[in-house]
Amino acid sequence: MDYRLELLDEKTFENMINTICQKLLGMGVISFATGKDGGRDGKFTGTAQNFQDSISPWSGKFIIQAKHTEIPTASCSDYDFGNKIIPKEILKIKNLKEQGDVDCYLLFTNRKYSGVKGEEIIKMIIEETNVQNSVIIGKETINDLYLNSNKEIVQQYNLNKHHIPFDFSDAEIKDIIFAFKSQLPKIVIDLKEQIEKSKFDFDHLEKEIKNEKNKLGKEYYQNVILTGSLMDFEKLERFLENPINSVLKDYYFDIASELNALITIKRSDFGPFEEIFAFLYKSVCDGSTQLLGSKRHVSTFLHYLYFECLIGEK
Repeated sequence: MDYRLELLDEKTFENMINTICQKLLGMGVISFATGKDGGRDGKFTGTAQNFQDSISPWSGKFIIQAKHTEIPTASCSDYDFGNKIIPKEILKIKNLKEQGDVDCYLLFTNRKYSGVKGEEIIKMIIEETNVQNSVIIGKETINDLYLNSNKEIVQQYNLNKHHIPFDFSDAEIKDIIFAFKSQLPKIVIDLKEQIEKSKFDFDHLEKEIKNEKNKLGKEYYQNVILTGSLMDFEKLERFLENPINSVLKDYYFDIASELNALITIKRSDFGPFEEIFAFLYKSVCDGSTQLLGSKRHVSTFLHYLYFECLIGEK
């Protein structure tokens, strides 16, 4: 389950990380109050109960640092993290090292952990601070290892209300996108299709009402959907109407029904409807090398579902 940690406030995220560390290190984890923490949100002294492993656990003076972001798509490979946040942390770690207050450094973040860039940052921290036991723990590990196996922490911090169990058929969406891309060169838009396009254009008033009901931003609708995706709607429609794609068309309506039910149930967990688009897009595209070069069609597909009133309020 992917808990929406970006919706937590910074202090709650810090408290949650220290609670996790009690499970990993021991009940001796000390949390620091809000204010100048000297480069630490928590600390622990001793031998870890369950970190990194039970055979050779880390030991000594642990410094726990939590770095929270409200951006759901943020990554450790982002420029601000590696070039602004980390250099400031390194200075703090150096000061703690000089005072003899750190042997192990644990930085938790709700950013996506990028393997290559993440390892580069860890290497830089170790080289510049000489704290050999240093690690960055991203949101994937927080979710998969620490929250999903500790439901009491999930309950303690009310994470379920921020979680959307979007276990939807993303594989079927990918099947549709792959087929659509492969057939796209053969889909010729002739004069008839250009005339047919008017059916998407004449009901602007109805769409404005729909957008208001769904809290879809005017700028997003104009600059992303109308300017970007709309030009491919008739191609997608023609693709779905092609008899050779009858199975994929069944997938299409199954997915529409599934997503609409999930969105209806969890609508209050999101703000503007474009956040739902961003969440669904990310859920489908993250980690998929097969979708490289086709990701824009995922947005088109989602926008088409909305335009056809198959998702969202009508």
